[in-house]
Amino acid sequence: MKLDSLELEDILGADNVALDDETCRIYSEDAANLPMLASQIIDNRFEVVAQPVTVESIRKLLDYTRKYRIPLVPRGNGTSGWGGSIPTRGGICLSLTQMSRVIHLDDYGCTVTAEAGMTWRELLMFLERLGMTLPVYPSSATAATIGGFVASGGLGIGSSKHGDIREQVVGLEAVLANGMLVRVGDLQLGPQPDQLEKEAREGTKWLESFLEESGLNLKEVLTGTYGTLGIITKVTLRTVPRLQLLPFACSFGNMNDLVQAAQKILENALPYHLRYLDSNHTSKLAALIGWPLERGNFILAGALHGTIYDNEDAMGAVTTIVEEGKGIMLEENRADFYWSERLFPLRFKRQGPSLVPAEVLVPVENLALIHEDTLAALGNSKIAVEGTIGADGEASYLVWILDDERKKLRYTIGWHRSFDIASLAPKHQGSAYAIALWNTHHAADFYGAAKFNQLVELKKKVDPSNLLNPLKVFGGRAQFAWQSQAFGFVVGYLAALIVGSVGPNLLGLEWLRTLLASTPHPLLPIQLIWILSFLGGGLGLLIIKLMTVNQALSVGIPLLRLVDRLIRK
Repeated sequence: MKLDSLELEDILGADNVALDDETCRIYSEDAANLPMLASQIIDNRFEVVAQPVTVESIRKLLDYTRKYRIPLVPRGNGTSGWGGSIPTRGGICLSLTQMSRVIHLDDYGCTVTAEAGMTWRELLMFLERLGMTLPVYPSSATAATIGGFVASGGLGIGSSKHGDIREQVVGLEAVLANGMLVRVGDLQLGPQPDQLEKEAREGTKWLESFLEESGLNLKEVLTGTYGTLGIITKVTLRTVPRLQLLPFACSFGNMNDLVQAAQKILENALPYHLRYLDSNHTSKLAALIGWPLERGNFILAGALHGTIYDNEDAMGAVTTIVEEGKGIMLEENRADFYWSERLFPLRFKRQGPSLVPAEVLVPVENLALIHEDTLAALGNSKIAVEGTIGADGEASYLVWILDDERKKLRYTIGWHRSFDIASLAPKHQGSAYAIALWNTHHAADFYGAAKFNQLVELKKKVDPSNLLNPLKVFGGRAQFAWQSQAFGFVVGYLAALIVGSVGPNLLGLEWLRTLLASTPHPLLPIQLIWILSFLGGGLGLLIIKLMTVNQALSVGIPLLRLVDRLIRK
């Protein structure tokens, strides 16, 4: 792999390229704390951090990486925990945080266009000064970037009324992995001169012609695919008027009662946001802030967004539903507290001090059932559970497993728990919440088999060498460290040696035992069994080198689960 710092500085500017170890280490991580096992199957350290400031510099950087076959990973602020923005084959981190301007505001058409590196908090502050706000934004809005959330998709604050973030995207601009510039939907750039209009038109026409028979639309290709097909540079989003925001919170004695009330509130009160916390979550939160526990430990909190009169009617409906559903309406100061907490979902991390996330999507009516199965599966693990209820009746079910990465061996052994939760989703008519890196074996079910096959074909077309965010969504061959390769050799060697030593005796094949004890050539005074053992080691090494990430996980996770059970017994 060739990395020419001078050439990179010519493309991006000297101030926009960092090669020092500390910067590369920081940018190589996301919100999850990876166990040491992860470094055995991926090369999880960037060699360079690049921060482009223009679309043209991104296109030139893509040309550079294709020329030298260098992996390139687009990154916002790394606020998710699914591996979507971490390196898997080293290479270059393309940080978009320097591209953070508001491009155009259409207050009449209720849209705003911003660059992908802008944080949601910055955009919210800009809009709220003008009497507008966003229909949906992530709970990590203080740090998450616009491009990151749009590229991954998912539920956020406001999704109980307005749906998934992808439904809020009016248009977007992206640079495909092959360097072509495309513009999707109604991207609004305002009256300023558009110097890239010709290139964008040509790139979009090419992509449209490729997708003509696939059934995919342009937006599907770039939203929810984690920057594996193209790098989002600008996004046009819907806006809504900033009306009265009225928080509410209620408590319940169990998950069943909470779920039944949530379904009725969703149908009858049309809340802007609806979030739930289980008793594990509320007890840890109460311990941190020094507040007494609510009378019911399962919290349903949210907010109404509308006119004063609409909110008054909706709050009346919420109160009636809660009281009839064995719940307790909490005081206004408690409602305000839970509303403010929406932006600080990791506050209890200090009780870990490490977090292992696991998240799935399930129908809201199945929340109580999957919660029961989760508690059974995780046993005595320290957890906190929360989630957002979407407008379509689907809910995210997010389990934070509190652990301590400083206890390296124990932390690694317990990594299987995140995958165990993901495996519960199909039983409850659910799916993985995110694909990114660690859930690629769920990709066909998540996107739909037909759509996923079309995405695979497009990936082969625009990125045949799998350089743009490699291994994400589409999987691929693992990047095994030398320790894992040595392990493969030793296992293959010992397997061949044991079979060659024991097999002939068990089968009564004296001729074979004699043959294996012989030397094949006078100039090579080594018994045949040792030669075959070395060949077995070579075969074991070859198998390791050819394994994909999914195959490595399918072997490693059950082994971790087995070891964990043996230790607990």
